[in-house]
Amino acid sequence: MKKIILTQRLVENDSYKETRETLDIQYAKLIKEAGFLPIVLPYEVDFRDYFFEIDIDGIILTGGNDLNSLNPNALSEQRDEYENSLIKYGVDNHIPILGICRGLQVIAAYFGSTFKKVTDHVAVYHKLNVNKNSKYADSLTQLSEVNSFHNFAVEKLGNDLICSATSYDGTIEAMEHEKYKIFAQMWHSERENSFEKNEVALIHEFFNGKHI
Repeated sequence: MKKIILTQRLVENDSYKETRETLDIQYAKLIKEAGFLPIVLPYEVDFRDYFFEIDIDGIILTGGNDLNSLNPNALSEQRDEYENSLIKYGVDNHIPILGICRGLQVIAAYFGSTFKKVTDHVAVYHKLNVNKNSKYADSLTQLSEVNSFHNFAVEKLGNDLICSATSYDGTIEAMEHEKYKIFAQMWHSERENSFEKNEVALIHEFFNGKHI
């Protein structure tokens, strides 16, 4: 079974000084249903140790926390630095990278994209307009609609990034890299009470497929 590592959000406890790593428990269930073994990364252990000790097959950059450039704070800055290093490692070592919501944003920022604030993209559902030239067009067109929980969106994609799908108002909802095996989506597949089978199939295809 392929092993997929997942990053976590960082949360400061209010009642006493403690920084916590958190991850929706649905993530592990989602990745297992897609056919993989999920492995959650802690921040205070060098992620390279996992690649050296375990045969890691893929990376998932999860949601939570804004990018520091969009909402500056110490936790977002720490997470940005960590995930940027993880992206570089994945690119340098040809490891597939999947981004979810903030994961899309941190990948987009890594490759030089710009951002804008958006409205009407929190706790709503919308259909996708799929780019027929996307490597994942066949799977994306199977999604009737997806959820949306974000206040910021990519305004202009950076070098070698391709828009895979947009929402009704032209907001970028999925993207991929032209050269590397990188795909990212703004919707949260893990937040559905009953996972959408076609969203699970997309994750399965990404880590098992023969695309770049």
